[in-house]
Amino acid sequence: MNFISEIIGYPLGFVMWALYQLVHNYALAILLFTLVTRAILLPLAFKQQKSTAAMAAFTPKLEELKKKYANNQQKLQEEQMKLYAEEGMNPLSSCLPLLIQFPLLIGIFDVVYRPITHIIRASKDVIEQARLVAETLFGTERYFAVRPEIYIVRAVKEHPDLFSALPAEFVEKITDFNNQLFGFIDLGQVPNFKPEVWNAATIGLIMIPFLSGIAQLLSTVYMYIRQKKMQAAGGSANNAEGMQKSMMNSMNIMLFVMPVFSVYIAIGYPAAIGFYWTCSALIGFLQSILLNKIYTPEYVAKLVEKDKLKKKDKSKKRNAAFERYQQMLAEKNGTTVPEGNRITVSGKLKNDDDEDLPDPDHPEKITKSKQREIERKLINEARRRQAEKYGEDYTED
Repeated sequence: MNFISEIIGYPLGFVMWALYQLVHNYALAILLFTLVTRAILLPLAFKQQKSTAAMAAFTPKLEELKKKYANNQQKLQEEQMKLYAEEGMNPLSSCLPLLIQFPLLIGIFDVVYRPITHIIRASKDVIEQARLVAETLFGTERYFAVRPEIYIVRAVKEHPDLFSALPAEFVEKITDFNNQLFGFIDLGQVPNFKPEVWNAATIGLIMIPFLSGIAQLLSTVYMYIRQKKMQAAGGSANNAEGMQKSMMNSMNIMLFVMPVFSVYIAIGYPAAIGFYWTCSALIGFLQSILLNKIYTPEYVAKLVEKDKLKKKDKSKKRNAAFERYQQMLAEKNGTTVPEGNRITVSGKLKNDDDEDLPDPDHPEKITKSKQREIERKLINEARRRQAEKYGEDYTED
């Protein structure tokens, strides 16, 4: 797991270092980093928003199939897959951005845990020497073994004289490292509900996890209200009350789980994690409002129809190419392809209007192995003709 963290953490750490060099403030660098990562993921966010809006309009059609084939699960699954293909829908497309954000979060943890490596950019030997010194002060701390660099920063700031044997430049960089939020909240500290001294800094640390939960709650409440409106507009008119209830129950679970999860993450880790989580939730909330303004149901319907036409056009081009290969093979064997008929990539006999035709010579459906054999022969024939044209040697694959 550490190896994976480093692979993702180093490129993210370079971005964080560049942002810190720009603003010389750790909290502001985290905010800018959140904006940068959100901007990078924006195309996926557009795709997810489009998929979510299209799915809301697509849901009533699924519900009709469920009612129609309630007593035949196998037929229901077949019709559902057919409907997904006809509508150009992918039920897993909305999960992609979430899957990408997970490794991103792993990289963020690595950057926050190792500020000396990624932002101060000290060598491993110097960091190890500093770790041995910091161990005399914080070795008994619960998380020292897994987060030594955070404690090194704290030790250097509180006891710089203990690190006199290390390079002066190293001590100076850490001393000047501005990791304070609002000038008094140390983002390297873990929130503590039983501090030795209650002051503005300890209260601020405790507030960060709850702010992250509130930010996440704001986002999920907005999603809940938005989804409810979309279902009310399209679901009731199509008698999809059951689907509405199912989706509303899922949203209710998410309404409570995500904020609690955000608080849990922010409580057990350095405040920089909670601050990043808060920034990410707030920016995501604003992004959702903007995307919902753009991706109206009418606009999504146009995009879905446009995608259908693109896929149909690609299918025609593939079939046209396959038809050319088929004609070449027929010429080689001294046979002809019946005019107006063709075998498509799927192995079905079609006419020029793309309609299925009976095949008296092949009453049974072409098997996958037979289809692959036909395709292999056609491709080899095309390669042979290409080789003859340019005077090259040809070996059949």
